Amino acid sequence: MRTERAFQELQKNGYKLDLVVYNSMISICSRNKMYIRAQEMLDLIQKSGLQPDLITYNSLIDMYATAGLMNDATRILSEMTIHGIRPCIITFNTIVAGYARKGCFTEVNDVISYMIKNNCRPCELTYRTVGDGYRKAEKYDEAIDFVSEIRKMDNSFDEPSLQRLASYTRATMNSRTEGGSVRYMVSRPKDGPGMDTSLYVYMPDPL
Repeated sequence: MRTERAFQELQKNGYKLDLVVYNSMISICSRNKMYIRAQEMLDLIQKSGLQPDLITYNSLIDMYATAGLMNDATRILSEMTIHGIRPCIITFNTIVAGYARKGCFTEVNDVISYMIKNNCRPCELTYRTVGDGYRKAEKYDEAIDFVSEIRKMDNSFDEPSLQRLASYTRATMNSRTEGGSVRYMVSRPKDGPGMDTSLYVYMPDPL
């Protein structure tokens, strides 16, 4: 509220606002889920003769994706590309995280494919976010399969990162065994020297 009052005072006193001020307001609106006010800020940017930048669009995408409003998030993504703003890894990771939280894994794979084709390679965080989405949805086998198939869809993903991701997945699986136990382990074929992609599978205890 204090920030909003300060913003209104700047407007009332005739100060020419720059993109830093507008982006700060959009970031605050994003954190507080003030969707309408954030869109108003975007409109004010355009009416003032300024051009939204990558920070502007990333804040809006994060706001909508965090709230599960993926249609709005992808709308903003389309808008930024139309205006010649190239999405970055943060942009795409935000979209991936939004879809993963909703369990929309077909859309997740589409985004990852788009990233690879457009030379914005997924990073370790990208794939970890997807794995977390599978586990949150209690799709443990799918989480295992996803990690084991990464090198097939993205052969540039390096082995040390894959090792860390596999270890993280195993550790997370073990932490999810409340009310159940680790019954067996699936061993995936090695995709390179020394690489271990074997993962524990969680099976709930019978009632």
